[in-house]
Amino acid sequence: MDAVFTPTHFLRHNRPLRAVLIDDQPWFVARDLALLIGHKLEDRIVHRLDADQTRSVALVYAAGEPQPTLMISESGLYAALIYYRHPENRSLRRWITGEVVPALRGEPEKPEPRRSLLLWERQEVTLLHWQDCLWVRFSDMPFLLESGYPRAKMRRPRLLGLWARRS
Repeated sequence: MDAVFTPTHFLRHNRPLRAVLIDDQPWFVARDLALLIGHKLEDRIVHRLDADQTRSVALVYAAGEPQPTLMISESGLYAALIYYRHPENRSLRRWITGEVVPALRGEPEKPEPRRSLLLWERQEVTLLHWQDCLWVRFSDMPFLLESGYPRAKMRRPRLLGLWARRS
């Protein structure tokens, strides 16, 4: 524990998540992660992880002495999310992989095109953001058209009527 690090602060639902980048690898404060996934004791989480997924690091805050802090690696974080299943953990994982880790590494915003999910009629539809437009898979179009418009407004050809007139 020779080096002293200054953590980067992130906020999710008014709860902090402090993290540092050590050798280009993200490490998260175990106590903050425990509170985010709904556990008061970070020791229980750390106990389930491998030895290489945790470490003690000296963190220094704005006006204070370095404090030894228990940290969890990125792989340990994902393992903890799997061990302690909760519906909120999916959106927490997306937030960490989409915002926290890129911010720690200083990566720019993802280049276009990018994918997202749209909740439509209780089903997920994949969208593609490209050239400032939203694109939908061709195979999803029948579902979207069928559920998106009231049946009274849809014009359908009357093939039976045309066939009956010719005969």
